[in-house]
Amino acid sequence: MIQRIQTLFLLAVAVLSGLMLTGDLVMMDSGGGTLFSINFMGLAEEGGRILQRLWPLTFLLALVPILALVALFLYRKRTLQMRVTMIVLLLSLGTLILGAFYVVMFDRKIDITILWKVRALFPLVSAILAWLAHRAILRDELLVKSYDRLR
Repeated sequence: MIQRIQTLFLLAVAVLSGLMLTGDLVMMDSGGGTLFSINFMGLAEEGGRILQRLWPLTFLLALVPILALVALFLYRKRTLQMRVTMIVLLLSLGTLILGAFYVVMFDRKIDITILWKVRALFPLVSAILAWLAHRAILRDELLVKSYDRLR
């Protein structure tokens, strides 16, 4: 299991997605000295008080690492592993799009300056790693099918 490259890709997706559950994803400055942040729990003020819960983003941020770990342990069922990996890829892209949507909506409500964090790129990196894992799983599946034809 560990010697397969897709295992490393899926493990990296799980770790990166798990890191998104801690800390701020995006910091926003309103210009009046008030800092807002988007994190796992929602929109928060500088002191950590939650102003608004962002349940869809929270759900996606929690679901991606769980599904990546599930896909990691489905190594005996490659077709199911490919499907779960594709779902992880789509959910990672959905996290990126939903996070950008929330930032744009808050920018429309309040004139803010966006201070990007490195964690804002983790969904994109996770999606790329999930795609690479999907390709490697597909390559393994095609190799096994070619051996079945030779029998």
